[in-house]
Amino acid sequence: MQKNAIFGIIDAKNALMIQLMDIQQITSFLTLADELHFWRASFKLNITQSALSRQIQSLENELNLSLFNRSKRKVELTAAGKFLYQQWEPLMQQLTYSTRYAQKIHRGEYGSLTINHPGSISHNLLPDLLARISKLYPDVKVELVQLKYTQEEEFLKAFKIDIAYSRYEHKSDFIESKLVWKENFGFAVPINHPIQSEEDLTSDILKQQRFVLPTLQHGYIFPETIFSIFNHYQINPVISYESDFGSTVLSLVAKGLGIAILPFSFAQQAPPNIRFIKIPFEIPLYLYWRKNEDNPLITNILKLT
Repeated sequence: MQKNAIFGIIDAKNALMIQLMDIQQITSFLTLADELHFWRASFKLNITQSALSRQIQSLENELNLSLFNRSKRKVELTAAGKFLYQQWEPLMQQLTYSTRYAQKIHRGEYGSLTINHPGSISHNLLPDLLARISKLYPDVKVELVQLKYTQEEEFLKAFKIDIAYSRYEHKSDFIESKLVWKENFGFAVPINHPIQSEEDLTSDILKQQRFVLPTLQHGYIFPETIFSIFNHYQINPVISYESDFGSTVLSLVAKGLGIAILPFSFAQQAPPNIRFIKIPFEIPLYLYWRKNEDNPLITNILKLT
Protein backbone atom coordinates (compact mmCIF):
# COMPACT_ATOMS: atom_id res chain seq x y z
CA MET A 1 0.00 0.00 0.00
CA GLN A 2 1.39 3.42 -0.94
CA LYS A 3 2.04 5.88 1.86
CA ASN A 4 -0.43 8.44 0.48
CA ALA A 5 -3.14 5.97 -0.45
CA ILE A 6 -6.22 6.96 1.49
CA PHE A 7 -9.27 7.10 -0.76
CA GLY A 8 -11.17 4.02 -1.81
CA ILE A 9 -14.30 2.80 -3.46
CA ILE A 10 -16.31 0.85 -0.92
CA ASP A 11 -18.33 -2.17 -1.97
CA ALA A 12 -21.51 -1.31 -0.05
CA LYS A 13 -22.70 -4.89 -0.10
CA ASN A 14 -19.55 -6.42 1.35
CA ALA A 15 -18.23 -3.27 3.07
CA LEU A 16 -14.80 -3.93 1.60
CA MET A 17 -12.34 -1.42 0.19
CA ILE A 18 -11.65 -2.75 -3.31
CA GLN A 19 -9.40 -0.05 -4.71
CA LEU A 20 -7.02 2.61 -3.39
CA MET A 21 -5.69 5.62 -5.20
CA ASP A 22 -2.70 7.87 -4.67
CA ILE A 23 -3.44 11.41 -3.48
CA GLN A 24 -1.48 12.88 -6.38
CA GLN A 25 -3.61 10.96 -8.88
CA ILE A 26 -6.78 12.33 -7.33
CA THR A 27 -5.35 15.86 -7.20
CA SER A 28 -4.46 15.62 -10.89
CA PHE A 29 -7.93 14.35 -11.73
CA LEU A 30 -9.66 17.14 -9.80
CA THR A 31 -7.44 19.81 -11.34
CA LEU A 32 -8.06 18.55 -14.88
CA ALA A 33 -11.78 18.32 -14.10
CA ASP A 34 -11.70 22.00 -13.07
CA GLU A 35 -9.70 23.19 -16.07
CA LEU A 36 -10.85 20.71 -18.77
CA HIS A 37 -7.60 21.57 -20.52
CA PHE A 38 -4.41 19.49 -20.26
CA TRP A 39 -1.97 22.37 -20.70
CA ARG A 40 -3.64 24.61 -18.12
CA ALA A 41 -4.02 21.75 -15.65
CA SER A 42 -0.40 20.61 -16.03
CA PHE A 43 0.79 24.21 -15.61
CA LYS A 44 -1.27 24.54 -12.43
CA LEU A 45 0.13 21.24 -11.12
CA ASN A 46 3.67 22.14 -12.20
CA ILE A 47 4.11 18.90 -14.14
CA THR A 48 4.37 18.10 -17.85
CA GLN A 49 1.32 17.31 -19.96
CA SER A 50 2.63 13.82 -20.59
CA ALA A 51 3.04 13.21 -16.84
CA LEU A 52 -0.51 14.42 -16.25
CA SER A 53 -1.81 12.18 -19.03
CA ARG A 54 -0.02 9.16 -17.53
CA GLN A 55 -1.51 9.85 -14.09
CA ILE A 56 -5.03 10.10 -15.48
CA GLN A 57 -4.60 6.93 -17.54
CA SER A 58 -3.21 5.08 -14.53
CA LEU A 59 -6.17 6.18 -12.42
CA GLU A 60 -8.63 5.11 -15.12
CA ASN A 61 -6.92 1.72 -15.36
CA GLU A 62 -7.08 1.23 -11.60
CA LEU A 63 -10.77 2.13 -11.57
CA ASN A 64 -11.52 0.27 -14.81
CA LEU A 65 -13.53 3.19 -16.17
CA SER A 66 -13.13 6.35 -18.24
CA LEU A 67 -13.01 9.67 -16.43
CA PHE A 68 -12.75 11.94 -19.48
CA ASN A 69 -13.87 12.04 -23.08
CA ARG A 70 -10.89 13.40 -25.02
CA SER A 71 -10.86 14.92 -28.47
CA LYS A 72 -8.60 17.34 -30.32
CA ARG A 73 -11.01 20.16 -29.56
CA LYS A 74 -11.99 19.60 -25.95
CA VAL A 75 -11.85 17.51 -22.81
CA GLU A 76 -15.08 16.56 -21.06
CA LEU A 77 -15.93 14.61 -17.95
CA THR A 78 -17.76 11.34 -18.42
CA ALA A 79 -20.80 10.58 -16.28
CA ALA A 80 -18.58 8.49 -14.00
CA GLY A 81 -16.02 11.31 -13.92
CA LYS A 82 -18.67 13.83 -12.89
CA PHE A 83 -19.85 11.54 -10.11
CA LEU A 84 -16.35 10.99 -8.74
CA TYR A 85 -15.59 14.72 -8.95
CA GLN A 86 -18.65 15.47 -6.81
CA GLN A 87 -17.58 12.82 -4.29
CA TRP A 88 -13.85 13.50 -4.12
CA GLU A 89 -13.66 17.29 -4.34
CA PRO A 90 -15.11 17.95 -0.84
CA LEU A 91 -13.02 15.09 0.57
CA MET A 92 -9.84 16.65 -0.80
CA GLN A 93 -10.82 20.02 0.65
CA GLN A 94 -11.28 18.34 4.04
CA LEU A 95 -7.98 16.50 3.65
CA THR A 96 -6.16 19.73 2.82
CA TYR A 97 -7.77 21.51 5.76
CA SER A 98 -7.08 18.66 8.18
CA THR A 99 -3.47 18.31 7.08
CA ARG A 100 -2.80 22.03 7.37
CA TYR A 101 -4.19 22.24 10.88
CA ALA A 102 -2.53 19.00 11.99
CA GLN A 103 0.77 20.60 10.97
CA LYS A 104 -0.15 23.74 12.93
CA ILE A 105 -0.92 21.62 16.00
CA HIS A 106 2.40 19.82 15.61
CA ARG A 107 4.20 23.18 15.52
CA GLY A 108 2.22 24.52 18.48
CA GLU A 109 0.43 27.14 16.40
CA TYR A 110 -3.19 26.02 16.81
CA GLY A 111 -5.39 25.02 19.71
CA SER A 112 -6.80 26.38 22.93
CA LEU A 113 -5.08 27.51 26.09
CA THR A 114 -6.46 28.28 29.56
CA ILE A 115 -4.53 30.78 31.68
CA ASN A 116 -5.17 31.47 35.34
CA HIS A 117 -4.19 34.92 36.57
CA PRO A 118 -4.65 37.29 39.51
CA GLY A 119 -6.60 40.45 38.82
CA SER A 120 -3.57 42.61 39.54
CA ILE A 121 -1.91 41.76 36.20
CA SER A 122 -5.03 42.46 34.10
CA HIS A 123 -3.77 45.91 33.09
CA ASN A 124 -0.09 45.24 32.42
CA LEU A 125 1.56 41.84 32.06
CA LEU A 126 -1.49 39.91 30.87
CA PRO A 127 -2.53 42.22 27.97
CA ASP A 128 1.10 42.33 26.82
CA LEU A 129 1.28 38.52 26.78
CA LEU A 130 -2.05 38.20 24.94
CA ALA A 131 -0.90 40.72 22.34
CA ARG A 132 2.22 38.64 21.66
CA ILE A 133 0.17 35.45 21.43
CA SER A 134 -2.28 37.10 19.03
CA LYS A 135 0.52 38.35 16.80
CA LEU A 136 2.58 35.14 16.69
CA TYR A 137 -0.20 32.55 17.00
CA PRO A 138 -3.44 34.03 15.61
CA ASP A 139 -5.14 30.61 15.50
CA VAL A 140 -4.76 30.07 19.25
CA LYS A 141 -7.84 30.58 21.42
CA VAL A 142 -7.12 31.76 24.97
CA GLU A 143 -9.50 31.39 27.91
CA LEU A 144 -8.79 33.45 31.02
CA VAL A 145 -9.84 32.35 34.50
CA GLN A 146 -9.28 33.60 38.03
CA LEU A 147 -9.14 30.81 40.57
CA LYS A 148 -8.78 30.82 44.31
CA TYR A 149 -5.19 30.01 45.21
CA THR A 150 -6.33 26.75 46.82
CA GLN A 151 -7.60 25.59 43.39
CA GLU A 152 -4.57 26.43 41.27
CA GLU A 153 -2.47 23.31 41.79
CA GLU A 154 -5.50 21.02 41.59
CA PHE A 155 -6.63 22.57 38.29
CA LEU A 156 -3.15 22.24 36.78
CA LYS A 157 -2.99 18.56 37.71
CA ALA A 158 -6.47 17.96 36.28
CA PHE A 159 -5.58 19.74 32.99
CA LYS A 160 -8.36 22.25 33.64
CA ILE A 161 -5.84 25.07 33.20
CA ASP A 162 -2.57 25.06 31.27
CA ILE A 163 -0.50 27.76 32.93
CA ALA A 164 -1.09 29.76 36.08
CA TYR A 165 0.13 33.14 37.22
CA SER A 166 -0.15 33.29 40.98
CA ARG A 167 0.84 35.34 44.01
CA TYR A 168 1.09 32.12 45.98
CA GLU A 169 4.01 29.74 46.19
CA HIS A 170 3.14 26.15 45.29
CA LYS A 171 5.60 23.31 45.86
CA SER A 172 4.81 20.08 44.07
CA ASP A 173 6.68 17.37 42.18
CA PHE A 174 4.04 17.73 39.48
CA ILE A 175 4.57 21.36 38.53
CA GLU A 176 7.37 23.63 37.38
CA SER A 177 7.59 27.29 38.31
CA LYS A 178 9.53 30.47 37.82
CA LEU A 179 9.56 33.85 39.49
CA VAL A 180 8.18 36.46 37.09
CA TRP A 181 8.71 39.58 39.19
CA LYS A 182 8.34 41.19 42.58
CA GLU A 183 6.37 44.34 43.30
CA ASN A 184 5.45 46.48 46.26
CA PHE A 185 2.26 46.33 48.22
CA GLY A 186 0.22 49.47 48.66
CA PHE A 187 -2.56 50.77 50.86
CA ALA A 188 -5.70 51.57 48.86
CA VAL A 189 -7.75 54.34 50.50
CA PRO A 190 -10.59 56.63 49.37
CA ILE A 191 -9.24 59.84 47.86
CA ASN A 192 -10.69 61.99 50.69
CA HIS A 193 -9.42 59.68 53.44
CA PRO A 194 -7.27 61.14 56.26
CA ILE A 195 -4.43 58.84 55.16
CA GLN A 196 -2.80 60.88 52.41
CA SER A 197 0.79 59.57 52.36
CA GLU A 198 3.10 56.97 53.91
CA GLU A 199 3.76 59.35 56.82
CA ASP A 200 0.10 58.98 57.82
CA LEU A 201 0.41 55.20 58.13
CA THR A 202 0.81 55.14 61.89
CA SER A 203 -0.32 52.51 64.32
CA ASP A 204 -2.81 54.87 65.96
CA ILE A 205 -4.47 55.80 62.67
CA LEU A 206 -4.54 52.25 61.26
CA LYS A 207 -6.11 50.86 64.44
CA GLN A 208 -9.15 53.04 63.72
CA GLN A 209 -9.66 51.67 60.20
CA ARG A 210 -11.89 48.97 58.82
CA PHE A 211 -10.20 46.72 56.28
CA VAL A 212 -11.30 45.03 53.07
CA LEU A 213 -8.96 42.09 52.51
CA PRO A 214 -8.58 38.79 50.69
CA THR A 215 -9.11 35.61 52.66
CA LEU A 216 -6.07 35.26 54.91
CA GLN A 217 -4.82 31.73 55.47
CA HIS A 218 -1.52 31.01 57.14
CA GLY A 219 1.11 29.10 55.19
CA TYR A 220 0.96 31.10 51.94
CA ILE A 221 3.31 33.94 51.07
CA PHE A 222 0.58 36.43 50.11
CA PRO A 223 -1.35 36.36 53.41
CA GLU A 224 1.86 35.90 55.39
CA THR A 225 3.18 39.15 53.92
CA ILE A 226 -0.02 40.94 54.89
CA PHE A 227 0.32 39.54 58.41
CA SER A 228 3.87 40.93 58.42
CA ILE A 229 2.52 44.34 57.43
CA PHE A 230 0.07 44.28 60.34
CA ASN A 231 2.87 43.25 62.70
CA HIS A 232 5.04 46.05 61.37
CA TYR A 233 2.37 48.63 62.16
CA GLN A 234 1.48 46.84 65.40
CA ILE A 235 -2.22 46.50 64.68
CA ASN A 236 -4.86 43.82 64.98
CA PRO A 237 -7.02 44.80 62.01
CA VAL A 238 -10.78 45.07 61.99
CA ILE A 239 -11.76 43.17 58.83
CA SER A 240 -15.19 44.23 57.59
CA TYR A 241 -15.22 42.46 54.22
CA GLU A 242 -13.27 39.64 52.58
CA SER A 243 -12.94 38.98 48.86
CA ASP A 244 -10.33 37.11 46.82
CA PHE A 245 -11.03 39.34 43.81
CA GLY A 246 -9.12 42.60 43.68
CA SER A 247 -11.73 44.34 41.55
CA THR A 248 -14.33 43.69 44.26
CA VAL A 249 -11.96 44.96 46.95
CA LEU A 250 -11.40 48.17 44.97
CA SER A 251 -15.14 48.69 44.53
CA LEU A 252 -15.71 48.41 48.28
CA VAL A 253 -12.88 50.82 49.02
CA ALA A 254 -14.30 53.26 46.47
CA LYS A 255 -17.62 53.18 48.35
CA GLY A 256 -15.85 54.08 51.58
CA LEU A 257 -16.45 50.69 53.18
CA GLY A 258 -12.86 50.27 54.29
CA ILE A 259 -9.24 50.44 53.22
CA ALA A 260 -7.23 47.65 51.60
CA ILE A 261 -3.73 46.29 51.13
CA LEU A 262 -3.12 45.16 47.55
CA PRO A 263 -0.25 44.67 45.11
CA PHE A 264 0.62 48.12 43.81
CA SER A 265 -0.13 47.15 40.19
CA PHE A 266 -3.82 47.42 41.13
CA ALA A 267 -3.29 51.19 41.10
CA GLN A 268 -3.46 50.99 37.29
CA GLN A 269 -7.06 49.81 37.40
CA ALA A 270 -8.30 51.67 40.47
CA PRO A 271 -11.10 54.22 40.00
CA PRO A 272 -10.09 57.89 40.29
CA ASN A 273 -11.55 58.21 43.79
CA ILE A 274 -8.97 55.78 45.22
CA ARG A 275 -5.44 56.70 46.28
CA PHE A 276 -2.66 54.10 46.39
CA ILE A 277 0.19 54.57 48.86
CA LYS A 278 3.23 52.39 48.19
CA ILE A 279 4.84 50.65 51.18
CA PRO A 280 8.20 48.81 51.41
CA PHE A 281 6.77 45.30 51.42
CA GLU A 282 7.07 43.14 48.31
CA ILE A 283 4.97 40.34 46.86
CA PRO A 284 6.21 37.93 44.17
CA LEU A 285 4.40 36.82 41.03
CA TYR A 286 5.00 33.21 39.99
CA LEU A 287 4.26 31.30 36.82
CA TYR A 288 3.33 27.61 37.07
CA TRP A 289 2.96 24.85 34.50
CA ARG A 290 2.94 21.05 34.44
CA LYS A 291 6.31 19.34 34.68
CA ASN A 292 7.43 17.54 31.49
CA GLU A 293 4.78 19.39 29.47
CA ASP A 294 4.68 17.87 25.98
CA ASN A 295 2.05 20.08 24.36
CA PRO A 296 3.96 22.15 21.76
CA LEU A 297 1.44 25.00 22.06
CA ILE A 298 2.04 25.39 25.79
CA THR A 299 5.79 25.09 25.21
CA ASN A 300 5.60 27.94 22.68
CA ILE A 301 3.57 30.15 25.01
CA LEU A 302 5.94 29.56 27.91
CA LYS A 303 8.75 30.95 25.75
CA LEU A 304 6.81 34.24 25.57
CA THR A 305 6.42 34.63 29.32
